[in-house]
Amino acid sequence: MIKPSSQDILNNFTEKMNAFEIQISGDNIGLSVSGGGDSIALLYLTKEWADKNDKKIFVATVDHGLRKESLNEAQTVKDICCSLGIECTILNWTDWDKSGNLQDAARSARNRLIGNWANSLGLDAVATGHTADDQAETFLLRLARGSGVDGLSGMASSILKEGMLWFRPLLEFHRSELRDYLNINKITWFDDPSNQNMKFDRVKMRKAQSFLNNIGLTISCLNETAQRMSVARNALELVSKEKIENITEITKMGTVMLDLEEFKLLPVELQNRIYSHILKWISGSIYRPRFISLTESIKKLLNCKTHTISGCHVTSNGRSAEICREVSKIIKSNRFSEKFDGRWILESKSPKEELSIGPLGEAGLRQFPDWRELNMSRISILGSPAIWKDELLIAAPMLGMNAGWKCVLEKDSQNFYSAIVTH
Repeated sequence: MIKPSSQDILNNFTEKMNAFEIQISGDNIGLSVSGGGDSIALLYLTKEWADKNDKKIFVATVDHGLRKESLNEAQTVKDICCSLGIECTILNWTDWDKSGNLQDAARSARNRLIGNWANSLGLDAVATGHTADDQAETFLLRLARGSGVDGLSGMASSILKEGMLWFRPLLEFHRSELRDYLNINKITWFDDPSNQNMKFDRVKMRKAQSFLNNIGLTISCLNETAQRMSVARNALELVSKEKIENITEITKMGTVMLDLEEFKLLPVELQNRIYSHILKWISGSIYRPRFISLTESIKKLLNCKTHTISGCHVTSNGRSAEICREVSKIIKSNRFSEKFDGRWILESKSPKEELSIGPLGEAGLRQFPDWRELNMSRISILGSPAIWKDELLIAAPMLGMNAGWKCVLEKDSQNFYSAIVTH
């Protein structure tokens, strides 16, 4: 097999970037660079493209603080960027509680830190160095976990999240050809030793690839299957959007009313998609409930059994259902500049010292003896945002007790319907 030359790789990369450029409104682009071979290749390739297209690059590198070498590696990335005339910021991950899956926690922290960094610079696009190898490993990981169409569709080449375009211009490049590009141009990189640690599932999949190649399950083959799954996913999402618009209604309390008579007629796959989307939108979770929990909840839903799942409270009467926020999961806050419960924006010109935001709850409901006349469910009222001073109720804007406060959903019904289509 003839290896592509350095110029061939640059030409191919340029084609990818030119295609992405249509989606990027400004001339400034952020890069996530770890110092590994893939991201260093992304840095140099993007630098060449940017110089020819009058674009400016900004780089962020995350020091996860998990190894003694990590700070020095982050500083090395910054030094490389400095030599290229590129501004680089080192971001530090300091709030890990050492619980859960380390690699998942590190990935989430990296996305959060880089997203905040990009927003602070006014960037509207960030490129990451994921490759075809990463796509194949992701496919295998999700296959091993029993994922369905969504999981097996792999990583999208680009996705828009809260106004930020995250894109992967190297997703069709193999790791080996990027190493060839670096070696041809005498560019050095460093490898994270955790990439050889067999306690991580992703490393196990990476090591298994040589065996899989021998039986025809090559990286290209796995990527082609992921692409076909992505096409199927897109079609299912479009059908789900059409159906959900006809069988749901968003209430002013931020709950979702579901027409069960129509819901029952849908294929199981569409039921799962629509119901999962409702639960995620209400709870603010980025993940679907586990499949077993989801199917159990749908059975209870259709059998008129009130229950909770994924931070949501579900009630039904056989004809319709209401999915609300589970009151016990709503945490009080005094951070008035942030979204309350990840969903509500509360504003007032009144002094906010000694005040907090929390659910109305039973204590607040007692001040509204005529709550039934509001034509709202009791559970949705209990979970509605309220302003408190210790145990004293100051305002309940959704119930008409405004006291100078305004309360709106951060994500409205338009967001609810459009968000079911991910990419």
